Amino acid sequence: MLEALGLSRAESQVYQILVGSGRCPVDALEQQTGLVGGRLDQAVAALVAKGLVTLTGDLPAQLVPAPPDIAGERLLLTRMNELHSAKSLLQRLTKQYREALRPAALDEIAEIVPAETLSHRYEQLQLRARQEVLRFDAPPYLLIDEFNAAELEQLAAGVRFRTVYDRAAIDGHAAQLEIRRYMDAGEQARVLARLPVKLIIVDRSTAMLAVRTEDGQAPGAVVQIHQGPLLDALLALFELVWVTALPLDPSPRETHRGELSGSDTYLLLLLLSGLTDDAIARLMGIGKRTVNRRVRGLMDLAGASSRMQLGWQAHERGWITAQDLEGLQPPGGD
Repeated sequence: MLEALGLSRAESQVYQILVGSGRCPVDALEQQTGLVGGRLDQAVAALVAKGLVTLTGDLPAQLVPAPPDIAGERLLLTRMNELHSAKSLLQRLTKQYREALRPAALDEIAEIVPAETLSHRYEQLQLRARQEVLRFDAPPYLLIDEFNAAELEQLAAGVRFRTVYDRAAIDGHAAQLEIRRYMDAGEQARVLARLPVKLIIVDRSTAMLAVRTEDGQAPGAVVQIHQGPLLDALLALFELVWVTALPLDPSPRETHRGELSGSDTYLLLLLLSGLTDDAIARLMGIGKRTVNRRVRGLMDLAGASSRMQLGWQAHERGWITAQDLEGLQPPGGD
């Protein structure tokens, strides 16, 4: 086991014998270790050099082991420093390796967006759009000015915006007022409990991507992605999430579908998306007590004793179907 500290097998064997005996003449070690001649001398010399053994001036010479907890700790620290240096070297070599193999065309696929240009680049991308902007909106936000004036300008010019909001993005009252302003201008919005990334795709030709962090800290880098298989994968991801997300429409039509009105269906959609009662109340423009009363009414209608059971019953009874989702899309939806 002492080989992990940089000792050879012979050195480890000699030192363990010396620790067990306390001290030992050099000649006696030949019989106990089976090491003879140069092999034993080499092992002893190495142990002395490493501070694990002291050679006395007696005749015959005696070998005295150093305390393992002291001498061994010193060796352990030395070994750890060596391993740390080796790790740093491997990291430098890995960087050189990747740079050496980096395709010349990689810049044509993606590029890192410098933090100081992020706000300007984000605005430029939106203003460059001529047909459609797709977004995953989720905190933490990277921009100092979170209000998106470029979106309102482009919506007025006829550019289509489809945004999926993370549940955390619409929990606050100010955020809901801002989102409603975009939706009033024509944005199609949906909500998902948890978005995997922060994303914007413009005219299906370029995108900006930021990987979300679990600790709430801003991501270290934002990447702009150009046309290619990576962009195709992000487009497919957006469409998949869009289909599974719930419509976020603050003004549902009061069209009746079976047992529920359009307003009750919308409330149920918001509830199943994981929003709090406070958030639902603000989005629907009603009081929190009204939300509680209407949820209780839905539970009574479904014969459910909990909100979880209400969700299951809503599915079983066909209250939440593809037809409902389509009917609750904002004007101009897919």
